[in-house]
Amino acid sequence: MSKPGEFIDLKGRVTTALAGQRLDQGLAEVFTLSRRRSRRAIDEGGVYLNGKRCRTAGRKLSCHDNIRVVMLEGERLIPFTPAQLVWQQPPLYLIHKKSGQYAQEALHRSRGTLPDELARHLELTPAQASELRPVHRLDRDTSGLMLFSASAAMLQHLQAHWHDAVEKRYLAVVSPAPDWDDQRIRLAIDRNRDAHGRYHLSPDGRACDSEAHVVERRDNRALVELVPHTGRSHQLRVHLSALGCPILGDSRYGGKPHPRLMLHAVSLCIRPPALPETKQWNQPPEENWQW
Repeated sequence: MSKPGEFIDLKGRVTTALAGQRLDQGLAEVFTLSRRRSRRAIDEGGVYLNGKRCRTAGRKLSCHDNIRVVMLEGERLIPFTPAQLVWQQPPLYLIHKKSGQYAQEALHRSRGTLPDELARHLELTPAQASELRPVHRLDRDTSGLMLFSASAAMLQHLQAHWHDAVEKRYLAVVSPAPDWDDQRIRLAIDRNRDAHGRYHLSPDGRACDSEAHVVERRDNRALVELVPHTGRSHQLRVHLSALGCPILGDSRYGGKPHPRLMLHAVSLCIRPPALPETKQWNQPPEENWQW
């Protein structure tokens, strides 16, 4: 019996006896899942047939097909709302991502992620929806401004100019408060995560560059403005943790418990040639930003 929050990853192979059956029937028999749970896993996007995601419950199985089911039990999703759409100039769409929302497809789901829900809200054609991608990334528990593109050509253009033509600013609440007011953090981070999903500092890792400025102090906590000059995964979280002032709510990197990860992408500025003219957006933190 699976428990809420349990990550399940099942792998199996279709036998001769199961050849010709529907996918949902085969899942139920190979993995002793209920038909209802099998169909839900298919609909969520956590079922793979021969290495490719398959969301067709009636797909006929062939002998020796490889099947995989990935599920996260008891997951509570935060739905997308139209008010999150800050700006649009098709094929570009800027949203205010909420903490807890999936910015992209996860291994165990494509349904309920921001690309899926945004495409439904915009009523994109299947072809457009298939090209809807985040131009840059935010961790699931980070909130703030996030740009999506429904054009592969536009996505490639923006990403080609992202480093030189884009500036992002974040707000973070850290605890304990640092003993400095301003800091330039140039600490290389390893390319790969460990078994617990954490990145670590490494002299042989990728060069990383972050700028930090203390905006306000409250007791032993501080509000810090951050500017990442490189865009590595978990860069700001790793850098602040390495300085002994991890982000509040960031249990992965030593942060104290809090209802949410206190990291927010507050500002996004995109200049030519990434866009024809300079665009600047600012979005204050959402309602649950309490420290």
